Formats: sequence, structure tokens, C-alpha cells
Amino acid sequence: MIWLVSFLALYLLMFTLYPVMYVRTRRGVPVLHVPEGFVYSYQIHLHTQFSYDSLGKPEDVKRAKEEEDLDFVIITDHDNDHVKAFCTDGMLAGVERKITDQEGRILGDLLECGPLKVIAHPFKEKYRWRLERDKSYLLELVNLKDALLEKKKTLFVFFPIIILLYMLNRKLALNWLRRLVDLKTLAERYVSQGWENKVLGGLDHHVKLYIREVGIRFLFPSYKDSFYMMRNYLFIPFRVQNAEDFPKAINEGITIISFCGKPSLVWREDNRVFVSLPYDDALIFVEGTSFKEFFEGSSAELSYTGRCVVYAYRYTLKIWRLYFGLKPLFVTVVE
Repeated sequence: MIWLVSFLALYLLMFTLYPVMYVRTRRGVPVLHVPEGFVYSYQIHLHTQFSYDSLGKPEDVKRAKEEEDLDFVIITDHDNDHVKAFCTDGMLAGVERKITDQEGRILGDLLECGPLKVIAHPFKEKYRWRLERDKSYLLELVNLKDALLEKKKTLFVFFPIIILLYMLNRKLALNWLRRLVDLKTLAERYVSQGWENKVLGGLDHHVKLYIREVGIRFLFPSYKDSFYMMRNYLFIPFRVQNAEDFPKAINEGITIISFCGKPSLVWREDNRVFVSLPYDDALIFVEGTSFKEFFEGSSAELSYTGRCVVYAYRYTLKIWRLYFGLKPLFVTVVE
């Protein structure tokens, strides 16, 4: 019995403190101002019943959008925009297209919605972008489904406790699942592969199980869960007048991929980069082609003229330079 108790205690401790990072930081400089502008929340890269591999309905997307208090949702079904007949209240219809050569080999995966074009799955070998890198396209830096599946071994180890926790408290379970998103690796890939595009986060959400009876509506996975786990915040100096103008606004503003319901702000003024977070228990990373800077706290300021990836984690416990229980907070690219 004592061995079982010891094993369970160790298992729970590992679950609580995963993941761990050693990093040498310096305290960030307080940022006492933020630029004027507007912040809009949005989602992109999700599928409905108009995709061959999804069962979700437009009304389910609308319900989840309202419950998670999102401003806009861009639905990207495979090779069609039939969902546009059902789009209301900040919902837009886009398309996901697999680009192939004459032999049928995949050259890339592209999300399109009006003037907005997004290179999807850039770090998945099957869909690796093999065409010209048009800088007017955005890059899906975080594909939530791909990011979670990259950690499938860890997911398998902790699967029993995740399921139990989900049954007891849905949000606590989803909060833990966010820990599987490896922002450090994604930032390193962006820099090492020489990308020069703006970025956003896509869900790649497909509903695989749908049960609807009188008084019952069950979706797995549910749009609401994905909308809770990750969202985009668009920071832009002007007001978006309507949904039709929103894709153009994404091209012109800076998108911050967020893993909480409170926006973090990142901006540039001349040759200085500023970061302002809603939490103080945070690690801030700034990574460019030739440098890396690490900060601790709710804000940071540094001098840098080139393009850089900025991302942050919250931590559960700190012992010297060891940070335990890291939870992704946001990631973006500053030009």
C-alpha cells in the first residue's frame, strides 16, 4: 500500500510541476504607458459540417463564440464557403485549400478569407510550405491541434488524471492542457527557418463526435473548449467598423496569440520593443536571429531594430533559476 501511495504522490507532483525550465533572467523595466488603440479577440481555422471531416454546426460555433465573449470567428471549411449563409454577428466564412502540383503532391496549406491569407501547418512535414514565401501572407505560428499532438507521449502519461480533472472541473483540465504547447520550440523554428511573416494562432478544430437529443447537445471536441484554450488578440490603432473589414485589419495590425482571457500587449516605438502583461509571475522571452533576452515580471523594455519573436510563460513555483509548472501566456512577432 505504501508503494501505491508513494507512486500516486509522485505522479501528482509531476503533474503539478510539469514542465520545468532552467533560465537566467533579469527583472523587466516597468512600462508606464501603452499606445492608444483597439483590441479585438478572434478565432480562425475551424471546421463545421460543411467539411468532410467535421460534424459541428454553425449554430454551435455561434453559441461558443458568445459564451467565450469573442468578437470575431473565421470559419475555414475545406474547399468551400457554404457556411457563409449562416454567418451572423461577427462570424466570417473563409476557405482552407490544399495546394498541390500536377502529380498531386501537397505544396502547402492555405487559409483564405477575403484579403487575408494564412500559411497553415508550417511546421508539419506533410503540409510544409514549398512555395514562395509571400510576406503579405500571415503564418499560423501556433496550430493548437498540431501543438498538442506533438506532446502525445506526455498526454498519454497524464491522460487518466486529465480525464478525471475534466469531469470535476473543466477549466482546470483545459488550463493544464495548455502546458503542452511548447512556445520555445515554436519560436526557435520561426527564427531558424528564416520566416519573415506576421503570425496568428489557428485551432484546426474538427468536431468528431456529435450527439443531439432532446435536452442534450454533446460535441467532442467542443468549440467552447478550443475557444477557451487559445485565442487571438488583434491590437490595432483604428476601430474595425464591421466584420467584412476585419480580415484586412488582421493584415494591418499585430496579432498576439494568447492562452488566457486577458490580453497581453506588445508593441514597438522606433527601435524599442515594449511588453506589458496582466500577471507578475511571468517569464518573458525575446528571440531574434542573433540574440535572446530573458526577463521576469509583468513588463519589459529593450532596444532592438529587427524582427523578433516575443513570448511568455507563467510559472507555478520558482526555486533559484528553476521554474516549475510553466503555463504559456502568449506569443507574437514584432517587426
